[in-house]
Amino acid sequence: MPSFEPVRAIVRGLQILRVISESGPISTTDIAKQLKLPQPTVVRMLETLVSAGYVYRLEKTAVFGVTARTLTLSKGFAATSRLVQLATPLIENLRSEIGWPSNLATYEQGAMSIAYTNRSEQGMSIAGRLGARLPVLATGVGMAYLAHLSRDELDTRLAEIRRSDSRWDSNPEMLNNLDQRLAKIRDAGYALAEQSYLDEIYHSQIWAVALPVIVDGRVVAGLSSLMLRSAGDTSHMLSKVLPPLRQAANEIAARLAEDAGVNDGPDIDEAKPPRKRRKAPSAL
Repeated sequence: MPSFEPVRAIVRGLQILRVISESGPISTTDIAKQLKLPQPTVVRMLETLVSAGYVYRLEKTAVFGVTARTLTLSKGFAATSRLVQLATPLIENLRSEIGWPSNLATYEQGAMSIAYTNRSEQGMSIAGRLGARLPVLATGVGMAYLAHLSRDELDTRLAEIRRSDSRWDSNPEMLNNLDQRLAKIRDAGYALAEQSYLDEIYHSQIWAVALPVIVDGRVVAGLSSLMLRSAGDTSHMLSKVLPPLRQAANEIAARLAEDAGVNDGPDIDEAKPPRKRRKAPSAL
């Protein structure tokens, strides 16, 4: 929760700037209707935005558009850094609930890159450092990501993956029946890593289940939880881990959507209490 109440005028001004950016050029009346704000309030905000150089008014009309100055507002934005900032507390809560660590990975130039991990250094002896590049076709996070791309996006990614220096992704056999495997992942709602990959890299001591993080219909990351084989039967572990993992992925997506203005989120006067989580002993 913020330390102070939000400044309503700033919130409204940013809402108006977003509407103009998404729908403009747009009239004062239409802005007021979209945001359900009094038209005199909208006019005052627009005059301020015009004065600041972020909005222009079409001559002899009440229609407004954004100027090139609005581009400067995104210069300091780093998508992965913001994703990690919003996701970190949720991933930490997830570990407290299930007792197993997680990786958050994003697609970067032909590989899945670990953007955040809470794997203990004294725990699993696996590649889990920040920035580690993982094969796409052999990992759960990679397959969960691919399974939720559009056809055009998938074709573009596969062309990049074929040029990968990873022997897993550059192996033509990894593409066998790929469409059917991706369809199966979409139906199941989760993805697992290739067994041969687990055998070689982790000596089959570890396995992971992964889900996509989807914002406004677009997959932005993969979230996985890692477990020891010795902890129990796979189906039993899935029944325990999947529900909280899915909730964490959904909550990350919701925070990203709200941050991006995809949905309006709660009214600024409302406060949503944090979800209580059951504590579990850390397994690693």
